[in-house]
Amino acid sequence: MPVPLTDPTAEPQTLDEVRDWHGAVAEALLAHRAEVLNAIRGGLAVARRFSGMTEADIDGTFDAQRRELDRLTVLNLVASAEASIKLDFFRRVRGKLKDPLARAYRNWHKSLSGAKQLRPDFDVSGILDVLRNGYLPDKNILGRFRECLRPRHWIGHGRYWGKPIEVDALDAEEVYDRARELLAAIPP
Repeated sequence: MPVPLTDPTAEPQTLDEVRDWHGAVAEALLAHRAEVLNAIRGGLAVARRFSGMTEADIDGTFDAQRRELDRLTVLNLVASAEASIKLDFFRRVRGKLKDPLARAYRNWHKSLSGAKQLRPDFDVSGILDVLRNGYLPDKNILGRFRECLRPRHWIGHGRYWGKPIEVDALDAEEVYDRARELLAAIPP
C-alpha cells in the first residue's frame, strides 16, 4: 500500500511561521485595544460591540481574545511539529532509508493494518513511541513535548472535558521551544 508523503493541496506551516503569525496578531490586538480605549476616553464613537463598555470591560474582552489567540497558537505549533514528524516518518519509510530510525519506523509500519499504514497513530503506540525507543539523545525532550499534546487535544477537540492544567501552564513560547527542541533532536 502506498505511503502518503505530500499532497498538492497541503499547506504545512513551520514553527517559525506560526510564531510570526502569533506575534503579528498579538500586536494587532494591542493596537486595537489602545484604539478602542482612546476612543472611549475621548468620547468618540466605537464599534457597536464596545458600546456601553467600561475600560475594565474592554480590558476583559481583549484579555479573552489574547487568551484565545495564545491557545490557538499552541494548537498550531503542536500540529506543525506533528506534521514535520509525520513527514519525516513517511520520508524514511517510503525512501527505505538505511539509518536505524528508518529501519525501526519501517518495521513498525509493516506491523500496522492497511488503514493504519496510511494514518499511523502519532502519540501512544504510535510514531512517538518508536522515536522514544533510543533515537533521541535525551528522552526528556519527548516527555516535555508530550505535555504539549494535552492542551492541543483539548483545544482541537472542542474543550468539552475538564481543562488540562497544561492549558494555563504552557504558553505559546514554551510550546514553540519544546517543539523546536524535539524536531532538532530527531536524527537526520
